[in-house]
Amino acid sequence: MRNPLPPAAAVGHDIMDAPAPVPNESNLNAWRDYALAYIRQHFGAATPNELGEHRLFAISPLEGEGSTVIFRFEADRSGRVAAPYYVAVGQTEANYYDGASLDFDEAYSLHLGTRFMLELGVAQTPASQESLGPDDKPYDIERDARLIVNRVAPDAPIEDVSLAALFGVADELHAVIRARVAGEEVYIMGRDAPLGFSRRTDLPAPMAYRLHIGGVLRKEPAPEES
Repeated sequence: MRNPLPPAAAVGHDIMDAPAPVPNESNLNAWRDYALAYIRQHFGAATPNELGEHRLFAISPLEGEGSTVIFRFEADRSGRVAAPYYVAVGQTEANYYDGASLDFDEAYSLHLGTRFMLELGVAQTPASQESLGPDDKPYDIERDARLIVNRVAPDAPIEDVSLAALFGVADELHAVIRARVAGEEVYIMGRDAPLGFSRRTDLPAPMAYRLHIGGVLRKEPAPEES
């Protein structure tokens, strides 16, 4: 499901110039400074003095993007308590994310899913069953969930099925279905979405969807390998 993105070499054009070399273990100090400058734009006085641990992702599955470094940091934006965040910079558009319940791999998948949504203009639409199915018939959420679950666990009971979120992707609709499968709460990615499941029902459905899309992208060959 890879889609080409415009070149991202000139990320952060409205802040300090990005370091010329792509992120690697030898130039992380320069990228730390760049990431802090980006955070300062959004966090103001809550910007931390320094960033924490990092993880380097040398290859991106998104065409037009490349080496990305993710830093973890803490900031107190509420005036009450510091919270964890991640910031992603490099051959990509810089962005930051709530890191309260994510590890580095999940943060990178979330970043990729977010980039995919932003560049393709993916928009959340009102979650309704009306006129979502083929031939203008109402979308049968329970049937869709059953068909998807049958692929991996045909005997598993499904209960409490509901439509958690819906996204318009070009001429497709991607559904996030919430259900209890064999006693476990899960999200099921249905309708026209790349099929899959997520146990991260502790996250809002839109965030779980972005994580799922990022994970799907990461399973594809890198652009130069395809």
